[in-house]
Amino acid sequence: MSSASDTPGAASAPLLSMRGINKAFGAAQVLTDVHFEVHAGEVRGLVGENGAGKSTLIKILTGLYQADSGTIEFGGAKVSITSPADAERLGIHVIHQDRHLAGRLTVAEQLYLGRSEGRYGWVSRRQLNRRAAADLERTVGLRVAPDLLVDELTVAEQQLVQIARAVLAGPKLLVLDEPTAPLASAEVAQLFATIRTLQAAGVPVVYISHYLQELRQISGTVTVLRNGANAGEVDLAGRDDALEQVVELMVGREVEEFDRTRTAARTPDPAGEALSVMSLTVPGALRDVSFTVRPGEVVGVTGLVGSGVDELADAVTGNRRHGGRVSLGGRPVRSPRAFVKASGAYVPADRRRDGALVRNTIQENISLVALDKVTAWGGLIRRRAEKALAQAQISRLDIRPARPQAVVGQLSGGNQQKTVLARWLAAESKFLVLDQPTSGVDVGSRAQIYARINDLVDAGAAALLVTVDLEELVGLADRILVFFRGEIVAELRRGEATTDRILALASGAGQAGYADASGSAGADTELEFA
Repeated sequence: MSSASDTPGAASAPLLSMRGINKAFGAAQVLTDVHFEVHAGEVRGLVGENGAGKSTLIKILTGLYQADSGTIEFGGAKVSITSPADAERLGIHVIHQDRHLAGRLTVAEQLYLGRSEGRYGWVSRRQLNRRAAADLERTVGLRVAPDLLVDELTVAEQQLVQIARAVLAGPKLLVLDEPTAPLASAEVAQLFATIRTLQAAGVPVVYISHYLQELRQISGTVTVLRNGANAGEVDLAGRDDALEQVVELMVGREVEEFDRTRTAARTPDPAGEALSVMSLTVPGALRDVSFTVRPGEVVGVTGLVGSGVDELADAVTGNRRHGGRVSLGGRPVRSPRAFVKASGAYVPADRRRDGALVRNTIQENISLVALDKVTAWGGLIRRRAEKALAQAQISRLDIRPARPQAVVGQLSGGNQQKTVLARWLAAESKFLVLDQPTSGVDVGSRAQIYARINDLVDAGAAALLVTVDLEELVGLADRILVFFRGEIVAELRRGEATTDRILALASGAGQAGYADASGSAGADTELEFA
C-alpha cells in the first residue's frame, strides 16, 4: 500500500484535491466521504467495480453532477464547478466512457468544435482539413479523411478523435475514462506515448480502466473505490502482487477470470454448422471472407483498426449491407430480423447507441426479445412474469442496482453491458455475436460474463467473439481468426495462440513467419495468407 506521498510531485501541494465528497440519488447513496488527489505530472489510476462510484466522482469534477457535500480544490484554490464549461475554463478535460460526439459533423469540425479556426468569420475548408489530418496523426496516430462524418467512423476511430480533441485543447488536467476499451494494441501504444508526453510537460492524467495490466504500464499509484467509498491505494511499483492487491480491494476477494485448467479446445459437433459465412465482402472493409462456427465452440476474431473486424459483426448480423452469403442454422441472414428469428443474439460494441434502450427499465430491456415468455393471450404483457424474468437475469449476472425498475441509462457502463447480454440469455439464443463484450466492464463482472458464455457454449450454443482484448481472446476462444487489411491471414487453435503471436499477425509482421512454420495453410484451415 502507499499514500500520495509516494507519488511523483507529492512534495508539493496536489493540483487537484477532492475532499469529503458525498452524493446520493434518492435513497441510493452513491459516494460516501470520498477523498481523491492528483499531483502535477502524475498519472493516477482510479479503479473499482462497475457501480463503485468512479464515473459519478468524475461527473462531479466536471460539473455534470453536483456533490451533496464536500470540497474541490484546483491549483491550490477552492473552486465551484457547476457545469462542464466551468471545468473546461479551469483546464479540466474529460474523455467520458460513453462517447460525446456530434455524429453529423465532419471529423475536422468535431476536432475543433468550439474553437475559432477562421479569420474574419471565414473558414478555409481545405486548410482546416489539412490541419486536422496532421493533428490527428501527430496526437493519436489516426489516419482518416477529415471530411468524413463522425457517424461514419468506427467506435475506435471515434474514441481517438475524442482523445485528440482533448489533447489539442491544452489541458491542465486530463481525465480518461476507459480510453482503450475499443482500441487495439497499436492504438493503445500510441495513446500511452501521448500520455507520457503530457506527463513530461507536467500535465497530470487521471486514468480510469478495468484493464489492470495497463495501469501497471502507465500509472504509479492507484486509488481504489468500493461501494462508493475509498477502499485504499496501491503503489503499483512497490510489489510484484500489486495487481492482485488492487483486485482484492475492488471486489473483496480473489478473482480468476478464465478457467486456466482448460488448455484444449472444445470438440464441436462435426456435423453441425451454426454460422456459415461465404465470400463476405464489404466495400472498403472486407474482401471475400469465408469461415464457419460450429455448435459448441467459440470462434474469436481480432485485428487492428482498419483491418475490417469493426464491420464484421454488423455484416454477419444483417445490420450492414454486404456481398456474399451469411446463414445461421441453415437459414439465410439478410436482415437483423432474420438473424434474431434464426436464434441469433447480438451484443454490439456501442451499447448505448445500438444495444440498450437507455430510457427504459432493466425489466423492459431484458424482456424485449423474450416477449413470448411474458405475453398473455391478446398480446398483453404479464408484468409479474416480466419482473420474474428480469430478476432471474439480474441475479445471474449480478446487475447493480438489483432493481428491475431501474432506468438503464442511469446504470454504470458495465451494468448496461450486462443488461444487454441478459436480454439474449433470457431469450435462450443459440448463437451469440459478441462485439467487444466486456468493454468497460470490471474484472469481477468480466469473470461472470465469461462463465455465462462458457456455460452456454458447453451446452451446445455457439459464439463469434469479436474483440481487441487479446487476453480475452486467448482465454475464451477455441479458434482465433486474425484479420489484416480486410482478409483472414491466420487461424490459430487454442493452445497455439499467444498474445504476441496474434499481435504480430494482426500487424502484418508475423505473417511470413507463420506461413513458414506451418508449411502451408493446411487442409483443415483453408486459409490464404496475404
